[in-house]
Amino acid sequence: MSRFHPLDFRLMAMSQFQILILLCQTATWTISGDLNQFLTQQLATSQALSREVFEAQVVALVEQMQTTTVANVKYTDQLVSLAILNSRIMSALNTNTYLTKNPLVSGYYILHGSYPVGNYSISNVSNLNNIYCDCTYQSNCTFQAGFYNYSIRPAHGQASLYKPSPPPIFIVPGMLVGCLPHDSMLLSTLECFYNRSCLDLIGVSQAIIPLNATVPSRFRVNTTVNTMFEQLFVETWQNSSNFTSYYNACHPKTCFYTYTQRGNFLYALTILVSLIGGLTTILGIFVSLLVQFFRGLLLKCRGDTIHIVENDLAGRQLFYFCCFVSHLCNDIENLFDLLYF
Repeated sequence: MSRFHPLDFRLMAMSQFQILILLCQTATWTISGDLNQFLTQQLATSQALSREVFEAQVVALVEQMQTTTVANVKYTDQLVSLAILNSRIMSALNTNTYLTKNPLVSGYYILHGSYPVGNYSISNVSNLNNIYCDCTYQSNCTFQAGFYNYSIRPAHGQASLYKPSPPPIFIVPGMLVGCLPHDSMLLSTLECFYNRSCLDLIGVSQAIIPLNATVPSRFRVNTTVNTMFEQLFVETWQNSSNFTSYYNACHPKTCFYTYTQRGNFLYALTILVSLIGGLTTILGIFVSLLVQFFRGLLLKCRGDTIHIVENDLAGRQLFYFCCFVSHLCNDIENLFDLLYF
């Protein structure tokens, strides 16, 4: 059985600061592990990205890593707290259970921790009510930590065991006691450690320098340890990306590009003349071959016409066809001469 009152700062302080060290180490190990894993990833793209797109993607990946890291630590801590609560672990500090002797029989029985709900003021004890938080059902029951003179404490029962009576010598600002050191430390603040007078009251050596409240920080003096732990005690996340190195490794060997431009009159005229010239050349070759073909056909017709016409109707039809071919050849020759010359 501890010689300290269950609400006394000295009862739980060592365990709480060991918890704080463990939280800091957990944050450091988690960040280091996740950062090393993040740096092993490769950014693969189908084409080289512009500087703006590259930086935007890097920022998105870093933010995703930060969110995942913080969430994993938070869920793990909640799982540990839930496992401790459901396991009904009895604290050796008598903070969630208290083993006491039954004067009526020769035996002992267990009292469950039950902390007052509300803030306590030495000058106004009436601030407390008769509402208590039972450690049997939840592990985050807490109360302000103080220094108590346990030697003058009267005989107690379950109702008065965790009640601040007689009043504490002084209250330690920001520090809480509760069912378990883990939960009470998370709900505490470190504001006492910014004040030299407070450090002197709790017996901290003069060699220990108080924290500097004037140093810029994202965390206020009265920020709870739980809030800082959920952010892994990180002040700022700094993202450093090198677009030059990325582009030197991923730049394309050959670039192709297209553009749309409205043509002017001179350009259109040049294209038209080129088309006409090309058509003229093609027609010249084609017409020459066509004329030679029809001339050969006409000569053949003229050679056979006299004999055929004198004999039958088919000969006369062939004669007329040959005349048509003759006129067609003449027309084609004239058209060819007009276009080509």
